[in-house]
Amino acid sequence: MDTERRKPLPALTGIRILAAYYVVMLHTGSGYLARHGAPPFLVHFLERGYLAVSLFFVLSGFILAYTYEGKIRGATHAARFWEARFARIYPTYLLALALMLPFSRDLTRPERWIVLFMAQTWMPWRPELIGAWNFPAWSLSVEAFFYLCFPAILPWLSRWTTTKLRILAGFLLALIAAGNLARAPENWIHAGFPLARHLPLPVLRLPEFVTGAVLGLLFLRSPGWKAGGIASMLTVVLSAAGLCLLPDRWASLSVAPLAMLILGLASQRGPVAWILSTRISVLLGGASYAVYLLQLPVRIYTRLAVAELAHAPHGLDAFLSPLVLLLLSIGVFLFWEEPSRKFLRKTLGLRSRWKWPYLQPGKPLE
Repeated sequence: MDTERRKPLPALTGIRILAAYYVVMLHTGSGYLARHGAPPFLVHFLERGYLAVSLFFVLSGFILAYTYEGKIRGATHAARFWEARFARIYPTYLLALALMLPFSRDLTRPERWIVLFMAQTWMPWRPELIGAWNFPAWSLSVEAFFYLCFPAILPWLSRWTTTKLRILAGFLLALIAAGNLARAPENWIHAGFPLARHLPLPVLRLPEFVTGAVLGLLFLRSPGWKAGGIASMLTVVLSAAGLCLLPDRWASLSVAPLAMLILGLASQRGPVAWILSTRISVLLGGASYAVYLLQLPVRIYTRLAVAELAHAPHGLDAFLSPLVLLLLSIGVFLFWEEPSRKFLRKTLGLRSRWKWPYLQPGKPLE
């Protein structure tokens, strides 16, 4: 499975920090701006921060298809894939849960095991578990389901013709928009169609991941695609417009331009891709996973610390929290996430992954 390596796509790493902070600003900035009379379109934009998770789901499918197409053949390769995913996501996932231990004492032991095994979104009869222990971890539970299915999904999609893949991508994006499948997880309890209340959340979000996988395969089949720079700029404008203007019922329409943005950035052409491929962008993109998972504990601890300051201005914690989160996440990425991942990959006998460009001074980005 590791005999061939494809070229890294640093712009797709760089965009992750923007997506992660879009979620952060949903929780720390939207209410503040609404209370202080900010323009409605700006408040509306921040309130759509939950759609950044859709970008992560599509991006995950794209990167995995791009990386593993033709490399998963049978149970042995599937097992190696799952081992690699475990090494990738679990160390920081576990760290975030550890930081939230003092604030999750009401969880029972079985509930803790459910969250530890990333199954909190798999049981529609227990919707209260979706945000258990560390609320942002719900999306990692969904991702874990995607990873479980991926070794079966990828070979199946790889057999499709290019024309059929294009049709499937269009169908999935229409399905996501018509069903408003990218809605915030807490809103699924009040979904308009009864079936949604009886299906595991990962099944409802699977179209976003499969859309990314389809686009990844299409990208591999069109290596000479030259519209990336123009497409990236256009989709940035369309994505921003959709996030600012679309009503709640049709908010999932924004997934289409976000998916096309990923496809455009993969070409590594144009000013948007260039900015997102710089060393600082790639570093921040690497830290984005920690940003996303640690946002809640950092916000809580920052609030507690500010509360100890007798003359601290009201709302200081909301201002400081994103800054503390960024600095802490870079440290976690460099000194916990990457070393842990390297240790686990070595222990599991996995080949080392491509090195982060900023760790190689003087070597240009590919």
